[in-house]
Amino acid sequence: MATKIKVPLTKEEKRDHMLRRILLFCLLGSLCVLFVELIDRAYTVEYHRAFDILYIVFAVVMLIEAVFRIFRHSAKEGFLDYLKFDKAEFLWLVTCPVVLACASLIPEMAGWRWLVALKMPNVFGRYNDEKVFEIIVEISAVILILIFVLPFFNLVAVAISRPGQTVNLLPKDIDFWGVKYAITDKDFLASFKNSIFITAAGTVGSVAVVALAAYPLSKPHMPLKRTMMMFFMIVMYFGGGMAPMIVLMNHLHLMDTIWAMIIPGWMSVYNMLLMKGFFESLPPELEEAAKMDGASNMYVFCKIVLPLAKPMVATIAFFQVVGYWNNYGSALLYISSRKDLYPVPNFIRNFMGMSPQSVSGLNPTLATYWNNVEKSYLLFSIIPIMCLYPFVFRFIKGGLATGAVKG
Repeated sequence: MATKIKVPLTKEEKRDHMLRRILLFCLLGSLCVLFVELIDRAYTVEYHRAFDILYIVFAVVMLIEAVFRIFRHSAKEGFLDYLKFDKAEFLWLVTCPVVLACASLIPEMAGWRWLVALKMPNVFGRYNDEKVFEIIVEISAVILILIFVLPFFNLVAVAISRPGQTVNLLPKDIDFWGVKYAITDKDFLASFKNSIFITAAGTVGSVAVVALAAYPLSKPHMPLKRTMMMFFMIVMYFGGGMAPMIVLMNHLHLMDTIWAMIIPGWMSVYNMLLMKGFFESLPPELEEAAKMDGASNMYVFCKIVLPLAKPMVATIAFFQVVGYWNNYGSALLYISSRKDLYPVPNFIRNFMGMSPQSVSGLNPTLATYWNNVEKSYLLFSIIPIMCLYPFVFRFIKGGLATGAVKG
């Protein structure tokens, strides 16, 4: 195995390397500051002032680096040569101080500070260090994770805190009254059972329909295969929308029934194509050997093909579980008088549409803990999906990778 020989850097190269690292750090730092201010406007004035000072320091460092680069390049190649290759950076350097000064003095122009992000392509174009790129990817991943995790922590903190307090990420004066009310509310428990039944029946039915449709279409010598695939693609891209499904449910006398929220989601052409791609990747010798031993097509499908397709089945099942569990529109379309059939999303939406004053006479305590109960409902609606994901994650990775490869 060949070993890499490290060539020692000259003093000028080390200086340039350090300057680029400082510039990159300042750019990412200023963007992080802007991002923090963007997602939480509830900070105190002193907090915002500290962020503003930190941001100005970052911006000044980047301006100094740009000016330094102009003089260094102009001394070697001339200023015209610099303009020839770095017009964008020069334009940024000319406009940035004016815009940043106005943004610092005029509150209405605070959003213009995002102008600093325009230097990012210039920095990345001049900096091709793999380690730094990995650091950028990791920082981006952490930021994305925080975008999804922080609201969940806020949800938990508000749900278990005493009412009337400003809560961000940590609970204050822990009080579980809202959580206890949510888990004992008969209407919420009924909607929870509806969601469980809709999700379970919809997922099982969808996986069965998709697998039965994809298996014959994965065979190269199936009659009318091209015609059927064309039909599925036309349906996928040029569907009739919701109106045909409403008419169909009405003719089947399924309106105002729980099955109206289940059956329309059984067939997904996208999932069928994923499953078809997975079936095509399986070795045909396995089926041929089973048929030589006298196995029927259904036996081969149920006992050989489906067990091998566990990653894809788990992937599609998880997609359907998330879709059915979070489905809010089906109940609005198909349920008009049977409010007792509403799933969790519709129950929570109806609860959020009410006001504490409407129940203050019947239940003053509920009116006091209104926000806590609302967040408790949301929390319990998220937990099932969070608990399911770790069990199917390893199947999802393999399923998507294999289903995307055509055999």
